[in-house]
Amino acid sequence: MSTSIETGRIAGIEEERAADLPAPPPAVDPGFAIRFLDAGNALPGIRALKPLMLEQLALRRGMRMLELGCGAGDDVRAFARRVGPEGRVVGIDASPSMVAEAARRSAGRNLAVEFAVGDARALAFPDDSFDRVRIERLLMHVDGDPAAVLAESARVLRPGGRVVVFDFDWDALAIEGADRELTRRIVRSHCDAVRNGAVGRALPRLLRAAGFDDVAVVPHGVSLPYDFFGWLVSGHLDAALTAGLFDAAELIAWWDALDRAHAAGGFHAAVLGFAAVGTAPQPA
Repeated sequence: MSTSIETGRIAGIEEERAADLPAPPPAVDPGFAIRFLDAGNALPGIRALKPLMLEQLALRRGMRMLELGCGAGDDVRAFARRVGPEGRVVGIDASPSMVAEAARRSAGRNLAVEFAVGDARALAFPDDSFDRVRIERLLMHVDGDPAAVLAESARVLRPGGRVVVFDFDWDALAIEGADRELTRRIVRSHCDAVRNGAVGRALPRLLRAAGFDDVAVVPHGVSLPYDFFGWLVSGHLDAALTAGLFDAAELIAWWDALDRAHAAGGFHAAVLGFAAVGTAPQPA
């Protein structure tokens, strides 16, 4: 391998190498964000998460449901088929491009769905508006205290309604195939670079603090194929290199080791997440 850093690749995205650690496509590029979201949703571990959260939701026909961080709306459409035409599923996302894509993908499907740009920390809905709220892989990205999102979820839920939340604990990212001590440093720096990188472990506490009853949590791991892993981690390592947290030689050696491990079938990466459910309290 040449003295370059693996920048990663994913289905349909050709792998690139360059000596000066080029930055990945900017996160503000809506096309990149949508491709990345679709690739993440296609991971087997994420697909296996969907029925787990669906069971926790216990949807019934006629329910009104709110999806926070709806992305391109794939789950919103699936939930709409569960609640039927008598119900309603609303998807909220902070990204106008995601909301536009969700509306585009939903057009002509005759589903009881709607999408809007919104702030999960300050929802534009009255109290007691929904029977269910779902939040998947959003809290780790929230600018500010994730507790504000859960407080708003509690406010808009009807008494006895449910919130179902899933998020990762990026401190629990396991990587096999390269130097263990350097890998530990990389995992810690990656977790610290995510706004709320360890929020997964805090979900039971945060739900109880928001006033939810009957809180339960199920751990759920997601394996990361090598191409997706490279796409996920390389952007952070570019920034960490610029910040002086690592030097180029050690990152080159780390990626080289992972390349060799992957070629020999010895690479594995997975991250632990938690699916948590809570019930909005009934009035006294």
